[in-house]
Amino acid sequence: MQNDGKAGPGHKASTELALHSPLTRLPVILLQVHDKAVQHLRLKLQALFDNADETLFEMADKARDDAEQSLFFQAMRDVRLKRKNIERGFLERLSDGFIKLTQPDTSDTTLQGGGGVPSVFSLLVNDFERVQVINTMVGKVLVRDQLALCHLTTRLNALSWVVLDEGSNPLGPAMMCEYFLQAEREQGVNLKVKLILLQLFGKYLLSQTGQLYADANQLLIATGVLPDLSIKTSCCSFKRLDDTYVTPASDEDACRLVALLFEYIDTDRNLSLPLKQLIGQLQGPMHRIAQLDQNFFSCDSHPARRLLNVIAGAAIGLDASVEARLDPLYRQVEHVVQQLTRYSGNNPGVLESLLHDFLMFTHMERDRIERLEQRTRDETTAFQPRRQQALSEPDHLGLLWVSQLRVGMWIELQDDRATRLRCKLIKVVESEGRYVFVNRSGVKVVEKSRGDLIGQLRNGTILLLDDRLLFDRALASVIGSLGSSSAH
Repeated sequence: MQNDGKAGPGHKASTELALHSPLTRLPVILLQVHDKAVQHLRLKLQALFDNADETLFEMADKARDDAEQSLFFQAMRDVRLKRKNIERGFLERLSDGFIKLTQPDTSDTTLQGGGGVPSVFSLLVNDFERVQVINTMVGKVLVRDQLALCHLTTRLNALSWVVLDEGSNPLGPAMMCEYFLQAEREQGVNLKVKLILLQLFGKYLLSQTGQLYADANQLLIATGVLPDLSIKTSCCSFKRLDDTYVTPASDEDACRLVALLFEYIDTDRNLSLPLKQLIGQLQGPMHRIAQLDQNFFSCDSHPARRLLNVIAGAAIGLDASVEARLDPLYRQVEHVVQQLTRYSGNNPGVLESLLHDFLMFTHMERDRIERLEQRTRDETTAFQPRRQQALSEPDHLGLLWVSQLRVGMWIELQDDRATRLRCKLIKVVESEGRYVFVNRSGVKVVEKSRGDLIGQLRNGTILLLDDRLLFDRALASVIGSLGSSSAH
């Protein structure tokens, strides 16, 4: 019987194996996890590029002038021509990542954390804007899907010949971002288009990792790979440390590293003064924890690290006003700090309990605030006064700065020398060039035109706040400074 020309799933699988013959030497279970992941990610990539076309068309439609419109139309044609090669490049790198799991003698350090620096911070170190976008996206996955990714990493470690962590797992968010960036780079994609595609990558791939990790874990469980990992199991119990991260050799080293971390935190402009004062009280407890548990530095999911991260993330909107100290969130952070200052450092269950209670509090508070934010959005939509929005001359640098503003991002606005207001962007009215900001309670506090934002970003009276994970930012800075001093 002749083939009717239709290619079913079996044909696709055999084609994949033919294209990547080293995959055939993978253990069967790793090959199954790889194939399932490819099937999932190929569909998401298709959705990404389908929507990239629509997004670029909308941007061309809203362009300020013919030159910008031409740029977006050219980008549409460019992406249509290059999408297949970018998809293929991404999936090929994913396959290489799986192949390297069974090649212990490989000299490629990408999978091994890049010589001690977490890969989330080693990406595109010369491109600050893309680093910000990537770290934000990766951080969200590490928080949202932490347990599933942790279990997947632990199970892959049981099959792998190289040391893995959440940053070097071939299905982890950091590595998937790296695959996509390399595939883009090969095709010579325009910088502005790269940023657009990166944001779509976050929306259509990284936002869907929960299902990807659930499927991979289920496959591994079904074949008997560590089926008894429980919800309470910490990845730290299974992680092989070796030299993947910096680990202190003595109590003195631990003390020095913790001191350096808190020096960074003390100078971090993304934290308000009241919050810095509270977090500063945690140096002693964190030192005790680090002395008793070296996993404090090496394990992303360590409860003390997570607690510090979620406190800083939840409280980014607190400013230095007197009223901030009356905020329920401030009082909750104060309670956690008081509990930790009495913590002896040798009972992880206490940390897990504090983390759980704080997350429950912030979850309920977030639901309440989101309802208020939605009301503010609805009121903004109902009232749209006519405005003349024209720039006297093209300001490409200013527009690039404004393009970094995304809904949900926090800024610090300095109205005068004494007053600094923290607020979050919740709505952009593109047709009028209006940006609407609310305070931490979800109440509208300020509205800015695009021209106003450009001017204030230029003169420094508006600062964009970095919402990446605090501990990870501090650790990356400390490791970077230690590396620089050892090189001299």
